[in-house]
Amino acid sequence: MKDPGVKRMVNGAARRTFPAFLAALLFLSSNAAAEGQADSKVLPLDNVTISCYALGGDVATLKDPVEAVYIFKGDTSGALSGLKEVLIEGRKEQRAFRIKDPLCIVVFRGFFPGLSKVFIKKVTLEDCRFDIYAEYWDRPEYSTPSQPAAIIPVGQLPPGNYAINLFVGNELRKSAGFKVKGR
Repeated sequence: MKDPGVKRMVNGAARRTFPAFLAALLFLSSNAAAEGQADSKVLPLDNVTISCYALGGDVATLKDPVEAVYIFKGDTSGALSGLKEVLIEGRKEQRAFRIKDPLCIVVFRGFFPGLSKVFIKKVTLEDCRFDIYAEYWDRPEYSTPSQPAAIIPVGQLPPGNYAINLFVGNELRKSAGFKVKGR
């Protein structure tokens, strides 16, 4: 480019084109991000049940159940019954369900000598993965033994292999999996 007028014209066009190119790139990347988020569904929390005494009664003779995530068939009371059967009676956890089964996810913290609770902050479902964001609350000055749990009804699910991830703060604390069969 020996002609300085042409050089100025090319540089000017480049200066005018670059901002438009950058704006188009940002627009396209934001649309791609929005499309990726469209697959993620935030579940409502209005049906979540919190219990400080999920197992009820005298549990002093039980082994030390620890923090875990479970999946049970049925409504909230069915999930609590299932939790008691697994932890008190030693029944094996069910990991395969049918599409017609209403399901509940249970976040169980274990046994505590003082008052403790589980609060669910957010539940998302993306593809076949549930991400549960919880907060734990402890009041050891209260000498009431507790077995805190949160029961999250998720209803009937389409067939697939599902994963559940429990986050407390930003830390992945527990994971579990289950399968929903077509018939």
